[in-house]
Amino acid sequence: MKKFILLIFIAGFAFCLFSQEKPKTDIDQWLNQTEEEQQNAMRDSVVTNDLIKINYNRKNAQLAMAMSMLVPGAGQFYANKTVLTTYIFPVLEIGLIGGLVYFNNQGKDKTKKYEKYATGEIVTYITPDGTKITGFRYDRSRQDEIQAILIGVNEHDIYDNGYFRLDKTNSQHFYEDIGKYPQYVFGWMDWYYRFACNESGVRDSIRWKFDGENDSPNMRWTGNYPLWGNDTETLIPIDDHEMSRMRQTYIKMRNDAKDSYSMAHFFTLGLAFNHLAAGLDAIRVTRNFNRYYISQSVPALNFYAAMPLGNVTPMLGLKWTF
Repeated sequence: MKKFILLIFIAGFAFCLFSQEKPKTDIDQWLNQTEEEQQNAMRDSVVTNDLIKINYNRKNAQLAMAMSMLVPGAGQFYANKTVLTTYIFPVLEIGLIGGLVYFNNQGKDKTKKYEKYATGEIVTYITPDGTKITGFRYDRSRQDEIQAILIGVNEHDIYDNGYFRLDKTNSQHFYEDIGKYPQYVFGWMDWYYRFACNESGVRDSIRWKFDGENDSPNMRWTGNYPLWGNDTETLIPIDDHEMSRMRQTYIKMRNDAKDSYSMAHFFTLGLAFNHLAAGLDAIRVTRNFNRYYISQSVPALNFYAAMPLGNVTPMLGLKWTF
């Protein structure tokens, strides 16, 4: 009973609220109209099975958000295609996708170039006495040869099979390791034919030295002592660019490729942010639209008369301005 009374009260309150606007037609006006005016009013009145027909164009904020997070700008277009962000987010999306594709392709091209530089092309190296030696800039056989010497010198030092773990195939780790770790410098052509070989390009075990006394547990390889020309006793540390200029060039090429991939990653983050921002903005646009729509579309109940069966019948209608 209480619920029934409450519903009556709410209905009465709504009736008072919506009936503030003065009706334009009522039963007295209908009866005072001429026959021609009554026929025109009947022709303008659309009588259907529904007593009240509502055309409320309220937008769904959740739907708008989902649309814009999937396709930036779509939710704004759905809610209110006149707002500026409807067109800003798609333009940003296109620009970010273009940047991502450009820098990703640039990174791929640079990767192919440094891989070719290391193991994909035959070059000629000239020793100080003029001997010409051809081969790849990096060769595992040279690396394996020198690291085998290091492993066999002293069983108590760091040089063992766990220290040298270069991949046997041209994998991503292989191309990373030959530039990142100094213990893999031995495979580079300019190191091998400068420090491990004599003037004729034949390997000579005395061409390079260790740091420490012979057969000492403290024996470590820290660099090279070139024995050609005037730099006989000059130590070249393992991180010096003179150790292998080919390796230094290779490192620079890899860094350039990594910079391109970093930029592609930046654009990927930008795309994610654009989708998120577009989704949040779609909620804002939708709420503003609904707030404006409701404030401009206050419904009102109107009385009017119609003659669906040839008899004057009072009707109750809902006026909705939009």
